[in-house]
Amino acid sequence: MAGNRWTFKKLAFVVGLALMSILAYYALLDLVSPHPPKVEHPVPSDLPPGAIVCEGGYVVIPAYNVSLTPEEAAHADFNGTDGQVSFFELPLWIQLRYLPIAFFGAITTFCAAFSIVHRLRRRNNNNKHTILAFVKDNPGCTAPELARDANMNIGTVRYYLQRLEDEGRIVLEKMGKYKRIFVNSNTYNDMEKRIASHLRTEPTKTILASIMESPGINNQRLAEKLVMEKSLVYRYTRKLLEDGIITFEWDGTSKRYFIDASAKETLTRLMRAESVS
Repeated sequence: MAGNRWTFKKLAFVVGLALMSILAYYALLDLVSPHPPKVEHPVPSDLPPGAIVCEGGYVVIPAYNVSLTPEEAAHADFNGTDGQVSFFELPLWIQLRYLPIAFFGAITTFCAAFSIVHRLRRRNNNNKHTILAFVKDNPGCTAPELARDANMNIGTVRYYLQRLEDEGRIVLEKMGKYKRIFVNSNTYNDMEKRIASHLRTEPTKTILASIMESPGINNQRLAEKLVMEKSLVYRYTRKLLEDGIITFEWDGTSKRYFIDASAKETLTRLMRAESVS
């Protein structure tokens, strides 16, 4: 309630100040404006052609209403009729009459510029928030993947990724042939980054899930379960072995795969988080 009273007081002050300014403006305008004497009667007989006489007003001679014969026009003196006068050379009362136009024009321009800047900032913040939220939910994603899933232009995504990286809020790391994106350099350790990167590839993610579900599964069984060529299974498992995410034991001539102990807790946590998101 106190906050509402304070807001009402501020609004009343602004309205009162505006009214006082308007009254002061018109008082000043009335003070400096010329007050012509009333036109005396009878009307003078020597007024120029086209003159208009108004009670309490001026004698006005619009140039386009003056009827001149060709002979009169030939001898008429029009020197200075088209001369230019700057605004600051006009009488003060005329200058004051243009103040409201200039004032409201400046206010309108300022409000339009402020609105445009505000909208641009809000759109920038929305884009940055969308990209940052996506990276948090999808650690190890790539720029094309982000652009596709977030329905954004790839150029726009790269622009905001650069800004977020400059601000230290994300980090881009080259892993294999891709640049993987993570929230920042302190959020994930090397093992977590490697696992998150592999989870972004569907075949590797499926292989890891199968090994977690059936520890000791071999290459032949993985190929049958995943309906995948044995050569592809071998290529994916070799990369997982190189990154220390899985390990193996020989069973005759075949390898039996297990999740490495150092990666098990992290893999379980990231896979659970990904399934929730």
